[in-house]
Amino acid sequence: MSDHEAQRIYYTLFRREIPPAVAERFAQASVLLEANVPPADVAAYRRAIASGADLEALELAARYTRKLPLLTRKLGLMAYLAETLPENQALFINERANFVGGLVRLGVAVLHTVWKMVKGLWLLRQMRHG
Repeated sequence: MSDHEAQRIYYTLFRREIPPAVAERFAQASVLLEANVPPADVAAYRRAIASGADLEALELAARYTRKLPLLTRKLGLMAYLAETLPENQALFINERANFVGGLVRLGVAVLHTVWKMVKGLWLLRQMRHG
C-alpha cells in the first residue's frame, strides 16, 4: 500500500505526482512512524487511505477532533519531505500580492477551509458508521 499511500498523500498536498526520492523517503519514514502506533489507529488510517475519500477534508476534521492522528502525522511528514527538494521551493514560498489581493485570497481560503471542515466531519462520521 505504500506507493499508493504516498501518491495519495502527495497529491492531496501538491496536486502533482510524487517525485521518486520523496516516495522512497516517505516509505522509510512511515515504517518508523507506525512502529509505536496502536494497531487500531494504523487500521483506521489504512481504511481512510483505501476509502478514496478527500484526504484534505478528512485530515482537517481529524486534526480538529483528534481522530486519525496517524493521518495528520503522515501529511505533516510528507510536507517536510517535499520541502527538502529544491524543485518544490515555489510550493513553500508565498507570492507577494497587493493588500486587496491578499484579502481576497484570505477570504477564499476561509471559505475553502469551512467547506473542507464540514465535508471532513461528515467523512469521519461516515467512516465511523460504515
